[in-house]
Amino acid sequence: MRSEMNNIFLPELLSVNIKNFSLYPNGLNFNHEFVKGVNLIVGGNGMGKTTLVNIIKHSIIGNYDEGFDLTRTYKGRKIEKRTNYPWNYFSKRKDTKIQLNSKASVTSVFKINTTQFQVERDLEDIALLSVFIDGVELKGEFLNQFTYDNLCYEFSRMAEGVMKEEVRIRISNTLQNKFEKRIEKVSNIPFDDLIFFINKILFFGEDHKTILWNSETYDDVQTELFNKYFNPRELNNYRQEANRQAKYFDTQARHRSEDIRVIKSVLEKATRNEVSKPVDDVNEQISTLKSAIDTINYKIESIQGQRNECDNELRIISNQVNKLSQEATDYEREQKKIEKELIQSNWIKLNPNYNLFLQSIQSNEICPMCSQELSQSFIDSRVAHSHNCILCNQDIVINKTEVLTNEQVDSKNKLKTVYSTINELQRQIYGLESKLLDLDREFKTLSIEKRKFASQLRVVEFEDIKDKEKKPESNLQAFYDEIEQLELLKDDFQEKSRVQKEIASEISVRIEEHIVKNARTFSSLFSGYAEKFLGVQCSLTFEELNGQKRFYPVIDGKIREEQEELSESQRFFVDHAFRMSILSFFYNKPSIYIIETPDSSLDISYERNAADVFKKFISNYPYCLILTTNLNNSEFLNYLVSTHDSISVIDLFKIAKKSPIQGDNDALNIIYKKLIASIDEK
Repeated sequence: MRSEMNNIFLPELLSVNIKNFSLYPNGLNFNHEFVKGVNLIVGGNGMGKTTLVNIIKHSIIGNYDEGFDLTRTYKGRKIEKRTNYPWNYFSKRKDTKIQLNSKASVTSVFKINTTQFQVERDLEDIALLSVFIDGVELKGEFLNQFTYDNLCYEFSRMAEGVMKEEVRIRISNTLQNKFEKRIEKVSNIPFDDLIFFINKILFFGEDHKTILWNSETYDDVQTELFNKYFNPRELNNYRQEANRQAKYFDTQARHRSEDIRVIKSVLEKATRNEVSKPVDDVNEQISTLKSAIDTINYKIESIQGQRNECDNELRIISNQVNKLSQEATDYEREQKKIEKELIQSNWIKLNPNYNLFLQSIQSNEICPMCSQELSQSFIDSRVAHSHNCILCNQDIVINKTEVLTNEQVDSKNKLKTVYSTINELQRQIYGLESKLLDLDREFKTLSIEKRKFASQLRVVEFEDIKDKEKKPESNLQAFYDEIEQLELLKDDFQEKSRVQKEIASEISVRIEEHIVKNARTFSSLFSGYAEKFLGVQCSLTFEELNGQKRFYPVIDGKIREEQEELSESQRFFVDHAFRMSILSFFYNKPSIYIIETPDSSLDISYERNAADVFKKFISNYPYCLILTTNLNNSEFLNYLVSTHDSISVIDLFKIAKKSPIQGDNDALNIIYKKLIASIDEK
């Protein structure tokens, strides 16, 4: 069956390096290598577990939450834009008490199929800084993600022509676009689908949103996944296009039917022997309606003019942002160069990590050598004599280079000015976007109002014809002819709609056939995982319930149409089983699966079963399983650790800052030491 589907390859995470992210003050140059097996992120509340997994996701796909999607329409023209997590998500999580010379960044190394990527991203300005593919640097124009998205947005709204071709060429030459194209080539899926896979399937967050059941508050992940990937991808594209065409023709047919209804209503009145209205009244009504229509036309023209002005202003501002972003990049490179020269000049006699050691003492009150807590007197002494060596207490000889220092200050001031200007321009862009939305809504309202007045005008004009001293047949024949023409147009649109619906229906049948062919294999995978957790017979059925044909879980002989039909822990792990089935079904190469606090809802009777589910998953398929956990009395972690040989730990108790409560909690420390000891025994 797999030959009929798409062979897809998802990222396998090898390592991550986080620099200058002050949420982790003892890990300002933190590096971790991941294993094919269990990778635990251990920490207490508020230590940054969720932030860390979001850094991992960000390192691969950037700040994106959703891929390109329909965001708004204007006169039938589709506008697409990716959606992002908050731009300040990472910068808001920094410890502002710790001042660092360089910005926070993350570098990840991951493989897709046989190709290795090394990707560095800025965590503060949200930018792709560098890409190496199999050791070779990928070159391209640097744009931060905000500027890149705006450029793509501008491109999507432009009419075909020379200017659009110029923007197309510029986009294709950016580092971000080149990176995305290489990802698409080796993964065999669009970059937007990679965003979908990582955010919706490979990541099970603390909000515990399920994908097996369709929820009004969450995307229908199941439908999107199986329509695209249980069959040749082009089938779903053809079906979507046929549905769009059918909808368009239906709309046109309804408009013609409405026109016919209005004309027939007037003709019916015209054939009756009714008392005519005075000519002056009729003329006044006609004049009033025409005046109202003219007023609306004037307003619509005004809206279109305002929209064009907004478009032009947006284009100008976007270009300014692009140029300023390039200036900012140049200043940052200049700063790094100056910083390097300063370090060589001023700190050549010092250990390269001297500053990190000093910050560990002053900010974290922890010895950088043995990680023991320091006495307050020692800390006060180091703060009071910051120009003395922290080890031997002798004066540090610093050969300050005044010229370099002045250049550094000047460069920082220029960079600050540039970013201040960019922020102001971004606020202007948001304001213009809001204005465009308001104009679109006003345009729609006016169009509806104009159509209403046009219908009323037609009624009055018909009545006027009826009252004239001519034969009704000769006066009304033109309108009978118009009805006949409208009927022909309506029939033509209805026929075209019928044809497109038949095409869409035929493709739907073919898509469902592909899904049904693979349903047994997929259900078998699901059974293996779900039954190990629940201890009862489990399967999947592909059925239409309440108008939705999709996979539903069958637990202990009953179809569970709604997730509320299971307990909290049961539905979470049934959803895990569903996700693991997806990953197992499409397995070609190792990948990642990230789960936040999987044991948070478990009672003691299910803890060993849950550990066994994960053991089965990574035993059959060597995935990089990343789990975050709060330390508690759950035996889930002990079971998990005891049954796996390949385990790595990111210990936030070492690199993050503990709260006073966490530092003094004996029970927490006992659990922590027991877990680390059991892992070290491996």
